[in-house]
Order: sequence, then structure tokens, then C-alpha cells
Amino acid sequence: MSNRRSPYLVGKAFRGFLLASVLTAAASQVGVIVDGIMLARFINEGAMSAINITSPVNQFLFSLCILLGIGGTMIAGMAIGNHERPKASAIFSVVAVAAIALGVALGASGLALLQGLTSLLCPDAALQAYTADYLRVLLPGAPAYMLMLVTQMFVTLDGAPRRVTAAVCTSMAVNLALDYVFIVWCGWGMTGAAAATVASYIVALAVLLPHFAKKTSLKFRLPSSFASLRQIVAMGLPFGITTALIAVQIFGNNLVAINYLGSPGIVTLSICLYLLMFSMIILSGTLESFQPVAAILKGAGDNKGVALVLGRAYLFLTSSLLILCIVLMLFPQWIAGMFGISDPASASMMRQALPAFAVNIVLHCAIYLLIPVYQIYSHKALAYVISIGQPLLPMLCFWVLSGMVANGDSGVNPWWGFAAGQLIVAAVLLPMAMVKRGGRMPIVLIDSDNPDEFFDVSLEPKLTVMNDALISADSWMKDNGIDDTLRIRVQLACEETVKNIIGHALKERGHTNIDLCISLMPDKVKAMIRDEGIPFNPVEQDPGTGLGLMIIRKICDREQYEYLFHQNLLTIEWDRPATQA
Repeated sequence: MSNRRSPYLVGKAFRGFLLASVLTAAASQVGVIVDGIMLARFINEGAMSAINITSPVNQFLFSLCILLGIGGTMIAGMAIGNHERPKASAIFSVVAVAAIALGVALGASGLALLQGLTSLLCPDAALQAYTADYLRVLLPGAPAYMLMLVTQMFVTLDGAPRRVTAAVCTSMAVNLALDYVFIVWCGWGMTGAAAATVASYIVALAVLLPHFAKKTSLKFRLPSSFASLRQIVAMGLPFGITTALIAVQIFGNNLVAINYLGSPGIVTLSICLYLLMFSMIILSGTLESFQPVAAILKGAGDNKGVALVLGRAYLFLTSSLLILCIVLMLFPQWIAGMFGISDPASASMMRQALPAFAVNIVLHCAIYLLIPVYQIYSHKALAYVISIGQPLLPMLCFWVLSGMVANGDSGVNPWWGFAAGQLIVAAVLLPMAMVKRGGRMPIVLIDSDNPDEFFDVSLEPKLTVMNDALISADSWMKDNGIDDTLRIRVQLACEETVKNIIGHALKERGHTNIDLCISLMPDKVKAMIRDEGIPFNPVEQDPGTGLGLMIIRKICDREQYEYLFHQNLLTIEWDRPATQA
């Protein structure tokens, strides 16, 4: 029997989040685009421009939500994987209160300084009234906006990504419907548009919050201490920095395109950013699926599981982006037509830009996916290289090459500056990752499982396969110095558990696997058994209902159970005598 782990169950856990996460990202992006179209149609282009002018405010609030939400969910996910749900609930409570408090403080400050904020965002006096009317309603809604975003992240972590998708889609539909009612029927103009947006946040919260009423969900309790906030911020900081610097990147790219490449440059850049938005749907869906699964697996000590799910994430990301990039490289003319570009100079620049920008998209997504891996394995310097380098270096390279074009160098394609910046980030990252690789997987720096300490295998749900695996596990434990008494206890508990899974939980299933991992630690032996059968908690179940369950209780020192990703995870532990350690 080979000591080999199949990616089937962790891959299925990843796919369970994937569709809902991609749909959530898509719904958010489509809502923004359609909302802009409605404002232009029902008010005027100036109103639509005013919405865009206020985007730095939303971007700043969003970056704080990313900082708190991603940092919090990564720490809470590791706590859940380590069977510490009270700790995960405490992290959720701290993040929720912090988000509300920041929303109230920033909203109130913005209202108090509304005139100065409006002048700073909008030098054009003709648009200042629109901008002020929008912010006057939007800023009081900041607490609801920030609470909605962090709640979405924790509901996804807690195994309900479909509820998040339902909340986002419902929110988008309400926003668009109320836009029409408030703007057209009520004649409220920009105030109506802002009111519709804030109302959509409240509707999303109404869909999300009932999740926490379930018995097994995370629970909110008013925090008695905010000591964990520092750890949360430290974990989420690279993501927050990247999100905040995106605003700087967009602003800088716009200035470069206008000053060096003229009207065709700014038109082409706008279309490139729309195409980047499509790629971000794929990247965001991948990240939001990978992150909770990886954090929980890391908390459970399942490093090989983290590596397997990362492989699945890269497989999905690569195959999805490949289609988009082939279209950009081979059919730039079609893309130009889709956006209604008829000007020959703009069409020519698009043919020059899109193949280069396609390479930028692939490199950006491939490198960015490493940030959550580096964060949960405490390689924070590498995470900061990506979070700071990715927004700034492509912009600087684009700036340099565009300046060369403006100075008459016709042989330079400035759009390759974006890909060049990504390659510089990779060049800085690679030596640092290789230097730190001792005892870890290259580049990704996930801790390697030592084959002398782990027995990790996936089983088909057949008794003959189970028997072969347990014989191999017994031989492996004997080779590693585990005495007969403890080996028999481990083997019997694993046998009774797997027999119960095969006979009951997976009786009606088709192709599936059971993952069995036995690990030897200085003070204990731990077995983790994972399956995708019907939920069954042997820790809470009455042991009188089954002989096998009674046997497990009597021969184990500790048992812990979690139902994660629609899968059962039973962790069993035995204390190890000092003479064996």
C-alpha cells in the first residue's frame, strides 16, 4: 500500500467555494458597470463622472475592509482548523466592531469636512454639487458598507459561500431597482442614487446575518478586549496596502497616458482596465475559494492539504486566464469593435497594447496568489514585496517606456511596461524565496511533511483497501518506535471509524475517497480522518448507540470533530509515553 495522498477531497472543498465566489465577484463588477450606465442615462454624464470622482472614498473604505476582513478570516480559519471555534468567534466579533467603529468615525469626519473633501476630489466646479450630494448620503452609510464586506468574508469562511452570492445578487438587484425608483419616479437625482446604494448594503446584511443564528455558526459577542486587533492588522496588511495602492496606480497610469500617449493612450488604458476587471473576477473568485480552505487546513496542521489545494487553485486560474489571454492576443480588433472603437489611432494602439497587457494579466494573477500562502506561513517580507511591488513597479515601467515614446523612440512598445514591472517583482521575489526554502517547498514555501513523521494516504471506500492501508500504517508506526499497545489502540480506532464511514456515511456515494493522516509528535500520536459523507459528530453522539463508537471513546485520549466544506473531519489523539518520544 503506497503512502500517497489524493487531492480529491481538498479539491472538492475548493470547488465547493469556487462557483459561489466567482459569481459573487462577477455580480459585484457587473453591478458597478450597469449602475454607471443607469446614472448616465437617467441623470447625465456629469452625474456618472461624479460617481467616479468619489471612488477614492470607496476605495479607501474598501482597503480597510480588506485589511480587517482578510486578516481576520485567515486567523479565524486557522483557529477553526485547530478546533478553536470560540477563538474564531472572538476574532469575528473584534473585526465586526472595528469595522462599524471605523465606518462611524470616517463617515462622521467626512460629513464634517464635506466641503473640503469635495473640493479635493473634484476641482471641476461644475461637478462639485453632484459629488457633494452623493457623499452627503454615502458617508453615513459607511458603517453598513464596512460591516457588509467583512461579514461576507466570515460567512464564506464559515462554509456558506452560496449565502454570500445570494446577498450580493439581491443587493445588486435592489440597488438597480431603487436607482430607477428614486431617480426617475421620485426625482431625487444624485441623492436618490446614493440612497439606493446605501439601502442595498442594508439588504445584503439582512440576507447575511441570519447565517449566525445557526447552532454551528460563528457567534458574535461584544468583545471585552481588542488585543487581537494588532495580529489581525498584521495578517491583513499586505492586502490592505495593495488595495490602497491600486488607487495610486490608476491615478498615475491615467496621468502617464494623457501626458505621453494622448487621447488614443487614455482610451486604450481605459479598455485595458476594463479587461483587467474581468481577470479580477477570476482572481477574486480563486482567492476567496482558496483562502478559507487553506487557512483551515493550515490550522489543522495539514500542510500537504494546503499544497494540494494551492495546486488546484493554480490549475483553475491558469486554465481560465488562458482563454482570456488568447482572445486578447489573437483578436484585439474584435475587442476594439466590442467597445465601439472606430478611431484608427486608438484601434492601432489597442492592437499594440492588448497582447502585452495579456502577459501582464497572467503574471499579475500568478504572483498575487502567493500573498495568502506567504501570510499564513509567516513569510511576511515576501508578501510585502508583492503587495507594494505589484501596484507600483508596472506603473513606473509604463511611465519610463511611455516617456521614451514621447521623446520620439518609435521602436518602443510602452504597454510591455506592465509585464516588465511584474517580472521585476518576480526577480526580486525569487532569490528571497529560494534562500528561505530549507525544509519547505520551493517558491511557495509551504512546510514540507517529513515522511518519517507522517503517514498520509487516501483510501477508496472498500474494506479490503482499508485493511491494506492499516497494515501499512501499523508497519510504519512500528518502524518509528511506537510500542504494541499504542499501535493497537491507533489501529483499532482508525479501523472502527473508517468502517463506520464506509458502511453508513458513504453507503450511497459514487466515486469518493477517505483521507487518513497519522502524525507522530513528541508528546502524542494524532490521526485525522476526513470524508464527504453525511454529517456525523461522534464527539456529541451518544456512545450507547453503537459498539464501534463506544470502542473509539474508550481507547482514545481525545476526540475532536468539525464539519467543514461539507466534509466530516475527525481528529483523534493519544498521549505518547515519554520513553517513545
